Amino acid sequence: MKYTVLLFLALYMNVSFSQGISFESTSFQSALNKAKAENKMIFMFAYSTWSKPCKWMTNDVFTDERVGAYFNDKFINVKVDMERGEGIDLASNYDVNSYPTLLFINGDGELIHTSVGSRPVDDFLDLGLAALDPDRQLTTMNRRFDSGERNSEFLKLYTDALTSAGMKNFDEIAQLYMDTQSDWSTDDNMQFIFDYSKASLDSKLFQYTLRNEKAFITLVGQEKYDEKVKYAAEADRAKAGIARDDVEKLKDHYAKYFSTEIAHNLAMISYFNQIMYHPDPVRQEQFLVEVQLFLAGKPDVGARFYNAVAWRIYEISNDRILLTKAVEWAFLSMEDSRDSFNTDTMASLQYKLGNMDKAKMYAQESIELAKREGNDYRATEELLYKINLK
Repeated sequence: MKYTVLLFLALYMNVSFSQGISFESTSFQSALNKAKAENKMIFMFAYSTWSKPCKWMTNDVFTDERVGAYFNDKFINVKVDMERGEGIDLASNYDVNSYPTLLFINGDGELIHTSVGSRPVDDFLDLGLAALDPDRQLTTMNRRFDSGERNSEFLKLYTDALTSAGMKNFDEIAQLYMDTQSDWSTDDNMQFIFDYSKASLDSKLFQYTLRNEKAFITLVGQEKYDEKVKYAAEADRAKAGIARDDVEKLKDHYAKYFSTEIAHNLAMISYFNQIMYHPDPVRQEQFLVEVQLFLAGKPDVGARFYNAVAWRIYEISNDRILLTKAVEWAFLSMEDSRDSFNTDTMASLQYKLGNMDKAKMYAQESIELAKREGNDYRATEELLYKINLK
């Protein structure tokens, strides 16, 4: 009997340790009361049901043994859907507008520390450490800045905390930090500028990035550099109120960020993305004519655009000549980056053209790629079923 009890306890302790974070099934007010009574802080996982990063953290981070051991010991853990029930008011009270948001709140309901976005296990554990460290807590840093502290080390840490929390003034503090640096061209300072500058021409640090394009590409790589600049160009376009189908204004706008050729291509991509799904048959016909002229020169527009055009032609056209051109564009997409989407497009086009052997081959490949990518492949399975009936 004694042996059985000890074995049960050992198994129970092992299950408890390996279960990851234990979230309270209670109201937020009850969690506040418990936090105050136990002199602990609340960790609130502010999520939405549709957010993939939220699902990833739930499945891959909160289940980690180390995460569970630390957070169950140090915090009262709650998870709240910000779009239902009391989550709607909590989202307003704590200014939650992106998911996930990770909040650390004391028993009086005061926000002590916060971070926006998903984090892998080690980074999430460090966030928990920062939430309990007075020197790294966001509220403490806010008070230190307001009291006039401006030393270089503090400004660097403060920039990181503000950026992590998604606060709008992070670029301003990053600029203050760089003003303490005599040489902006060191690798460390350039990496700081790239990581912490606001992606907008409003930012002096971002303007410095554009002026030193080659150096930043060498440091961070072409893909990361292009990603940030494209994000800035789009954010500034929206801010300026330039319509997505106003080609001439778009060209002028994008030319502030890119070469003339790239600015032209981006403007045309934006234009076609607007008209290709227009419900008016006249606009659809306009798309079919104009996109052929544009793509005839094989511009560098990337795999996604080639695939989007090929798929749209599959959806709205029965013209065999045009469908054959769409196959060429699907090939270009696959050559650039082969995935479950463009192989599905290729399978669909081959099916519509009556090439069943090729359609089957690409459909099977798309399903296998989708399984590896974690994408939904039910539509491709339905296509494969129809192919097999032929």
